Amino acid sequence: MPPAERDYLRDHLESVPPFRALLRSVECKLFAEAGPIENPVLDLGCGDGHFAQMAFGRPLFAGIDPDEQIVREAAQRGVYRFPLVASATHMPFPDAFFKTVVANCVVEHIPDLEAVLRETYRVLQPGGRFIFGVPSHRFADMLLGSTLFQKLGLSTLARAYGDWFNRHSAHFHTYDPQTWQDLLNMHGFEVDHWEYYITPEGHKAFDLGHYVGVPRLLSRILTGKWVAFPNPVSTALFEAWLRPHYEARPRGEGPYIFFHARKPAD
Repeated sequence: MPPAERDYLRDHLESVPPFRALLRSVECKLFAEAGPIENPVLDLGCGDGHFAQMAFGRPLFAGIDPDEQIVREAAQRGVYRFPLVASATHMPFPDAFFKTVVANCVVEHIPDLEAVLRETYRVLQPGGRFIFGVPSHRFADMLLGSTLFQKLGLSTLARAYGDWFNRHSAHFHTYDPQTWQDLLNMHGFEVDHWEYYITPEGHKAFDLGHYVGVPRLLSRILTGKWVAFPNPVSTALFEAWLRPHYEARPRGEGPYIFFHARKPAD
């Protein structure tokens, strides 16, 4: 099955909680639509390799993450030829080595963003692509909790909820598209394409999914797996709820932004 036609939502619901299934399945579609992911590929902030396994369906050259435990999990999945414990601000690679760098909801978690962009530019070959997704400036105020408080006239609580969610998510950088483009341009990149993803209604479902997915969180704590015992009934219910949000595209602003950037060719 061609990657863009694959049902990423159903695949994710069988292995992760609903909020993550919605977000990651949409991101898988965006990577599938981004064109060829040419080797050698670096997965920046690879985590346990689950996303790369679902999104790309083939081993990538390298994945880096500062967390030794989850890099071991990535190694066990066999997703990368070289799963490495390393920082995105000091990458252990020579100049102009990679044809593609991918980063899925990673760079917003790293305080020293300029170092990440500088290093990413350094390790890319001329003409190489940097493809990544990040939360936008609308992430906090489009959450279900924030919008409910706002509708009740409780603007202080609405801001507090959004701020709490950003802190809990360790978001250091939630910028508008122009700010991201300016940052990329400052570090030498050209931006070929950007788009918002996840609709405002989908983002509310994402927020609510954190709470209805508590049983899967408990499963993760107790067994090390988000879904220890597959339940076709709950999976079908989650799928019916989330599928419209998986298939929808924002018509205006959205809580996330997806970028195709490029290091100019010599």
